[in-house]
Amino acid sequence: MTSCTGIVLAILTSGCEAVLPEHDPAMAWVDVAGRAGYSLSARRLDGVKTSDARYFQLSPGRHQLELRLGYERKGSASGSQWRHCRVEFDYAGFAAGQRYSVYAVATGFTVRVWLRDQSGERVLESRSVRCGSQY
Repeated sequence: MTSCTGIVLAILTSGCEAVLPEHDPAMAWVDVAGRAGYSLSARRLDGVKTSDARYFQLSPGRHQLELRLGYERKGSASGSQWRHCRVEFDYAGFAAGQRYSVYAVATGFTVRVWLRDQSGERVLESRSVRCGSQY
């Protein structure tokens, strides 16, 4: 019975994630996806809460992006701890038809996050990373 319940649960949850919309060529696109050991989600675009945490689709020009980063901080006296951070970008160079991505590295209390262009080049380091239980 337990194996049947697990199979049914896997089938029901496998179709829950919505398909990403098509990329509008008149807009810029920012992929927001965590790597192994990290969770990363889009939170706000120009101060307005996003409807989908997996990406930003925005008009060319200057925009403020806010993201939430989560990672496991290992090696503390109490063992591993999951840590959450608020990351902010203010970038004026978003171009129509271009894809960008967010890349994060976190070790202990040190967090660095970059915005990369579609060729993988760093175009900006986040201006602010604040971590704590409130994020």
